[in-house]
Amino acid sequence: MKNTGIGKNFTNAAKDYLYLLEHKYSQKSILKLIGDRYALSTVERSLLYRGISSTEESRRRAAKIADPDKLKGSELHIDGYNVLITIGSYLNGNLVFISTDKLLRDASEIHGKAFRNELFNKALLLIFSYLQINTPTSVNFYFDKPVSHSGSLCERIKILLEHYGMAGNATTLASPDHFLKTIDTGLIASSDSSIIDRSKTQIIDMSKVIIQFHYKKEFLDVAKLLA
Repeated sequence: MKNTGIGKNFTNAAKDYLYLLEHKYSQKSILKLIGDRYALSTVERSLLYRGISSTEESRRRAAKIADPDKLKGSELHIDGYNVLITIGSYLNGNLVFISTDKLLRDASEIHGKAFRNELFNKALLLIFSYLQINTPTSVNFYFDKPVSHSGSLCERIKILLEHYGMAGNATTLASPDHFLKTIDTGLIASSDSSIIDRSKTQIIDMSKVIIQFHYKKEFLDVAKLLA
C-alpha cells in the first residue's frame, strides 16, 4: 500500500465492508459503520464506496466491458465529465484505482466545476491523440448542462473534432446519464455504475485505456486486496 495514502487497516476494513454488502445491508450505513470503526480517511471511505460492489454487481458490470479493439469502426458516446475527471484526477496526482467490477475510478470526489481548465485540456489532448490511432466512426461527448462552462467546453471539443478530422459532436444535456441509458448502438465510455447497470450496449473504460496507453500505469486493484 506504499504511496497510495491507504492505511494498514484498510484491507480488513474492505473485507468487512464486502461481507456486509453481500448480506444486503445499506451501502451508506455500512460505509459509516466501517469507516468509523477503522477510523478511515475520506479517501479510504471513497475507495470503499466507489471501489467495492457485491460479487453479482461486479460480475454483471465487468461482463459489459468491451475490448478496446472494438473501438475501431464503432460509434463512441462519451460521458464527458466522468471520463475527463477520472483522467484529470490521475494527472493531478490523486488516487485512481480498479474497482471490483474491473472499472477505473478515482477517489478524489471532485466535480466538474472544481477542475482546473488545464487538466481538462490535457485530458482532452490525451483522448484525441489516442482516438486518432484507434478511430471510431464518430465521437460524441455529452456534458451536464447545469454545470458552469459546459457550453464552452463543448465548443473546444468541436474545434478538436474538426482539427483531428473526426466525425461527431459535443453537446450539453439536462441529464446525460438518462440519455446514455437509452443508447443501443456503439460503445459508451463511462465508469458510472448507474449508467452501466442500465446500459443497452457495451462499455469501454476510456479513462483506463487512455492512461495505460500514454503512461503504462499499473493501478491499485481493490479486488486483489480482498483476495
